[in-house]
Formats: sequence, structure tokens, C-alpha cells
Amino acid sequence: MDYSIKQNDVVAKAFKNAPNNNQMLSPKIQRDITECFAKEVLGHVMKEIGNGVFSLLVDECRDVSDKEQMAVVLRYLDKCGLVQEKFVGVVHVEETTSSYLKSCIDLLFSQLGLNLEQVRGQGYDGASNMSGEFNGLQAKIMNENKSAYYVHCFAHKLNLVVVAIAKKIFEVGDFFDMVSVLLNVVGASCKRKDQLREHHQEEVRKAIGCGEIATGTGLNQELSLQRPGDTRWNSHYKTLLGLSKMFSSVVKVLEYVEKDGTDTGKRRQARDVESTKRELEKLRTNEGWDSLMRKVYCFCEKHDIPVLDMEDAYVNPKKPRQKTGINNEHYYRVDCFFAVLDLLGEEFNDRFNEVNSELLLCMSALSPSDLFSRFDKAKLLKLAKHYPDDFNHQDMVTLEHELGLYIDNILHDTRFSSLDKIGDLAKLMVDTRKHLSYPLVYRLLKLALTLPVATATVERFFSYEDCEECFA
Repeated sequence: MDYSIKQNDVVAKAFKNAPNNNQMLSPKIQRDITECFAKEVLGHVMKEIGNGVFSLLVDECRDVSDKEQMAVVLRYLDKCGLVQEKFVGVVHVEETTSSYLKSCIDLLFSQLGLNLEQVRGQGYDGASNMSGEFNGLQAKIMNENKSAYYVHCFAHKLNLVVVAIAKKIFEVGDFFDMVSVLLNVVGASCKRKDQLREHHQEEVRKAIGCGEIATGTGLNQELSLQRPGDTRWNSHYKTLLGLSKMFSSVVKVLEYVEKDGTDTGKRRQARDVESTKRELEKLRTNEGWDSLMRKVYCFCEKHDIPVLDMEDAYVNPKKPRQKTGINNEHYYRVDCFFAVLDLLGEEFNDRFNEVNSELLLCMSALSPSDLFSRFDKAKLLKLAKHYPDDFNHQDMVTLEHELGLYIDNILHDTRFSSLDKIGDLAKLMVDTRKHLSYPLVYRLLKLALTLPVATATVERFFSYEDCEECFA
């Protein structure tokens, strides 16, 4: 009522003169008014979509009352060429089987006046009952609409790759287990956290005094050790990054725990710092083995960590008396470093299927970055072939001709010279009316932007700790 009064003078006057028994403030009336607001908002969203295409984003979660809820978001391009992701409802589901979820979506679509034939993409968080290759929800929808391509949330896929490697390569798993123990010891009390913070601040002051690090607005912010989480794929990297920056301070706290700690179990765990130092040799893998080793040696020298002779025989810490027959370099380079890289390739191939990869590869040809350097007519024609309901044979012939005219015109228009993202391209095409001059190209652009690559938006309705790492 407060909102309505502020928005409408007639309502404000009526409310002011209304008798006390007609203030419209009872819970039932308030819920009715809220439902009216919801219908108005949904009506506006449905009007924006009209007969156009959209992608379906779905996530399910159990609420505090132990009831399964399903949130639904629609992704589409509005008439201004802007990507919109609109929340259209939360549905209580008695079952989480794919068949039941499909029936709930059918019911919601009928209530909203939508049709499954309009769907051009599906995005889910990867739960088994929603992303099964054959029996899941995505398969059921694709049985009715071949153009409703399923895209498993890329942020979750990247996370699953990291988690899978930690589970399949024991050395990597042991390393992250050790990091977890380290965080438990260092962060076990407010006193230890304060010690860590004070030691790090002192290290920063010394580094600034020596001119090792620069100063300025936003630099040298207070750091903390973030715990890695299985649902946030880059949290492992952030944890290791924070650990490497605060390593000397962490060692100071561990030395205090080992010397003065009252918990004998925690004191024993603190001695793992030597193992953690050795495990940090496997921290960086960005520029290949040689580059990795240079960074490792630099890190060890900075923190006075003994460096292994890579030519010495490798000793298995779990079986120190048993000869391994290999040297340290073979173990760390082949058994650890190469094994991780090989498994990364396998996991990416398993989780990013051929259709998804081809769609993304073809979509990249629309990118306006670097003066449309990725433009490729053949890839864009291949992308159009994935949508037979949107491009018939005559459209394909016309599209090939239109693409040539489009790229020539765009490259000679300085207004398009500084673009970087596909979303910016769509908006500028609408602003300059080029979406009318090249309607088939814009249709292709619209389909590319409609396809979801992350389900962070729909997950926000269940948790504020949503995926931050999504493709631009």
C-alpha cells in the first residue's frame, strides 16, 4: 500500500479518506495486491517476448521447510538489442524426476501463454535429474524441439573439471586435503586470525619500505584465506593465490601453534607445513614445466624453503624404504604435472560435448573484438544450420549473401570500430537501424545471445553466493 500510495495520487487520496475497517492492510489483501503486481510484471515480460525466441534457465533447491522448489528464468533479447534474463516464477515440485519437472514447465508455459517451440536454449546447474544425456529434462524438451540446445552451466563445468582432477589424481587430492587442514589450523580461533592479519600487515609494511610493492588507491588491501568450495570453480585458485601471498605469515602462525598451541592434535597438524612447502612446487601450471619450475624456485628462495634436487631418486613418503626407480623430476613432471594436463583434456572433452563446442566456436565468429578479426562466414553459416526452424533453405542462400554485405558495411563504419562484446554489437545494430538492413544476420546474433552459458541468474533466487565466473 505504501508503494501504491507513492505511485498513484488517486489511491493516496482514497486511502487517506478510507475508514479504519477498510485500510486494505490485512495479510490476505496484501497478498492479493502482490499477486496483482506479479501479473502486471509478467504481462510486461510476455509482451516483450511476444512470438520471439528465448532460452529456459531452471534450477531446483530444497527450502528451509524441506520442500523442493523450482525457479524459472527466461533469457531473450528485447527490442533494443539488450539481453534480458527475467525471473518468471518459483514452482513447488513434489518430485524432482525429469518427467515431473517437464510437466511443471508445461503447466507454467501454458499459464504464461508460451510455447516450447519458442525455446532455443536450456541451461541447468548439472543436477543428475535435470541434465541426463538421454532421460533428463533437456532430452525431453529436445524431443519436442530440436533447436532447444542444452548448455550445461559453464561455470559448473569448469568447477567439475577441477573437482574431478582432485578426486582422480591422488597427489592433487592430497594437496588440497593438506590445504584444508592448513586453513583449519590457521583459522581455528580469532586469536590466530588476528596473528595472521598482523604478520601480513607487517610484511606489507616492510615490502613497501623496501620498494618491493607499489602503493596507491585500492592496492594492498587486507587479505584473508578463502576456503575452497566445490560449487565455486575458481575458489581453489583464490585459496592458493591467497596462501602464496600470505605464506610467510601462515608459517609464523603455524610455528606459534606448534610451539604454544594447547590442542595436541592441532600441534601435530602444524608440522605439515614442511609438506605444504613441498606441495607448493606444484602450484603454478600456466606456462609449461620450465616456467613452472622457475616460479617454484623463486618462491622457495623467497621463503627459505629447501629445494629438491630433481636428479635425486624419488622417495615415496608413504613407503620411504621402497625404491621407486624414478627420480624427482620424473615423478613431478610425468606422474603429477603431465597427469594433470592429460586429465584436464579428458575432462573437458567429456563435459563439453561436440555440439556445445561447435556452437560456441561458431558463435565466436560474431565477436566484434579486434575489428571483427574472428569473422568467419563459413562458421556463421554452420551456426545457422543448427537452427532449421529459424533458417530455411531460402534463408540460408540469402544469409550467405547478406553476411558479405554486412561485414563490408560494418568495417567501414567507425561507430563499430571499438566494440568488444557481442551484446554491445546487438545494441548498436538496433541503435543504428542496421538490424533492419541485415535482418538475417541480426536473427543469428539474437540466437547466439539467447543461448545461455551460465545459470548464475536463476541460482540467485536460492543463494546470494552465485557463480561469479561466467563468460563475458
